[in-house]
Amino acid sequence: MKERMGMPVAEPEAVKIESRIARYRKPLAIALLIVLFIPGLLLIFEELNACMIYSYTHNGVAHLLQVKAIFSSAQAHSTGLLDVKKLQLAQQEFVVAQSDFEQSVAMLQHDAAAGVAAQVWPQQLHSLEALAKIGIEVAACGQVLVKTAFVLAPTFRGPLLNDSQQPLVTPAMLVLMANTIQSLLPHLATIQTLSQSVSLNTLPISAEQRQQLTIVLQAIPQVRAELSQGTSLVDAVGWLLGVNEARTLLVQTMDRSELRPTGGFTGQFGELQISGGRIAPFTLKDIGPFEERNPTAPNMGKLAPMPYRLWWPIPNWGLRDSNLSADFPTSARLALDAYKYEFGHQVDGLILFSPVFIGRVLQITGPLTLPAYHETITAQNLEERLHYYQLDNDGIRKEEIVEHVDDPLQARKLFAAMLSRTLMDHVRHAPADEFIGLARETLTALKTKDVQLYVTNPQIEALLLDMGAAAAMDRSLTHDGLYVVQANVSASKASQYVRTIMHDEVTLDAQGGATHNLQLHLVYNQLGPVYGLDTYRDYIRVYVPPNSTFLAGDGFDSGQPFCGAGYGPCPLNDIYGNGDLLCADGVSRIGAGPATTMLNDPYAGLNHPLNKVGAPTNFVSDEAQRAMFSGWVVIPKNCSMTVTLSWHVPALSSGPYTLLVQRQSSTFPELDLTILPSAANCGTLNGAGKHIDLVMDGQDKSFECK
Repeated sequence: MKERMGMPVAEPEAVKIESRIARYRKPLAIALLIVLFIPGLLLIFEELNACMIYSYTHNGVAHLLQVKAIFSSAQAHSTGLLDVKKLQLAQQEFVVAQSDFEQSVAMLQHDAAAGVAAQVWPQQLHSLEALAKIGIEVAACGQVLVKTAFVLAPTFRGPLLNDSQQPLVTPAMLVLMANTIQSLLPHLATIQTLSQSVSLNTLPISAEQRQQLTIVLQAIPQVRAELSQGTSLVDAVGWLLGVNEARTLLVQTMDRSELRPTGGFTGQFGELQISGGRIAPFTLKDIGPFEERNPTAPNMGKLAPMPYRLWWPIPNWGLRDSNLSADFPTSARLALDAYKYEFGHQVDGLILFSPVFIGRVLQITGPLTLPAYHETITAQNLEERLHYYQLDNDGIRKEEIVEHVDDPLQARKLFAAMLSRTLMDHVRHAPADEFIGLARETLTALKTKDVQLYVTNPQIEALLLDMGAAAAMDRSLTHDGLYVVQANVSASKASQYVRTIMHDEVTLDAQGGATHNLQLHLVYNQLGPVYGLDTYRDYIRVYVPPNSTFLAGDGFDSGQPFCGAGYGPCPLNDIYGNGDLLCADGVSRIGAGPATTMLNDPYAGLNHPLNKVGAPTNFVSDEAQRAMFSGWVVIPKNCSMTVTLSWHVPALSSGPYTLLVQRQSSTFPELDLTILPSAANCGTLNGAGKHIDLVMDGQDKSFECK
């Protein structure tokens, strides 16, 4: 009715409300959008700051890697590690790296966004902070080392070991080295502590980077432990380098084709003189003219010292046969005494090395050229060329022509002497970085017994022992041990054709004792010419803990004739009928054939029969705190001999069973080891046991059965 009368109609209340909302809809929508977007904006800002933190850390690592690149570039070898320009570049990189890591730590500790991020990614941020702090310490270590290098650089800028009369290493340098080590130790301690807070799996790094960091962090405790002996290390270096007093070391080479207890026959020798870090010209001499072919030599008629005299068969004992013990300090003392007796010289120590070590040296120095022989010697052909000139008549004749001598015995080691002079001359003039590489390789070789060092300084000997670099026999009474030592006394170079295979089955008992059943296979396949006699005569000593009980054994020469050389023909293939001695082509009618000159030999100058075999013939140990089972093992060419031994070792500790197997220098025995729990202790050992099959080609091996 009101509408018809022309009066206005009132709007409903809902319409009024909707109208008011419409007026504020846009501002409300904007406000709501802002409220909803604020967390996203904060997250973006946090991500940006996190990226900055990671960027600082990443850049710091990049600067450290750049230092590595500076010294490992293609040009690094020619300029050396002590090149001043490279040191300046490295110093700059260390300073910038430290700054980047400090920026990263500061942001992680004080940045608000980092605090928020830590609520979301606590483990990642914690690891990143620890890694950045490690970076600070590494950069600080680098600056300490560079500072020291700047001081040393002027001295070592030219050839490292030339013939200058000025000392290369001075007492002041030793003080500097000691102070440098003391400066590094606090940083290494901090790094070791921080490394426990790093979880590499939480960091955004590649698998390769994770592996590299793992290796570095795991090495820190060992580096710190070794450097913690800083004063001792520096004193040892100073003593060896003749800083305050010149040193003379006797040097002997080892020929592993004629295996002896320390690794090989020592047929060449020389005196290495060191004063103020400088090495005098050096050459090797053949021992033959002094001992073997000299009727008035002091060693003539001399017997080996006790207790080795109980088995050493050769008269006229002297320097070349002095390495009777696989415990190198023992053999070294025998050698130094023999050298003083025969040559009248008192020296400060002994160095033995094998062709294996020289091959590794050549990998660092590069090939050596001997123009007189038209030869280039590499790591690959070294041993073959040495044998050619020492053992092959064609090679020996070439030496006679080149060296202008008429005696083959005098000529056969002249090539080796020239090679040693050439190598030492190269080392004496080596650039610093190459010499450092050689020093590093020598430290490794000391632990693998490819180089063996003994000095008359007891502090240095103790240090070598602590580092596992003394080539010493283990005499521990807290774990089981096995050391098989072979000595080729055949007057031949046949060891290169003999494989040594050890099968040891160890059964543990409820009392913690261990019963060993050892099979030692010696496989002699004469694949090439042999300098000397064909039959292989090996004196084998097996060393075990001192309270061990011998149970049984077989395969050792009994001294009682069995066949050949007038005692009837030997059986065709299985000589003893029990598998001990197997010969695919049979054995000659001469049996074991001729032998070198031996004491009390009833067959001197005649063919020897093959003797019956049985248990070890010698139980009198020649090593303190070791029991020994030993005897002769005689193998005609192209035959294989199996020696068996069993013994029991009582419990040595209340902990898990541990066995240390030691490796004789210059040998690569194949080890097949099984450790079996008994039924009584099966639960303690989880019924498992252990089986190992490997080639012993480096350091001694320790095995544990929990």
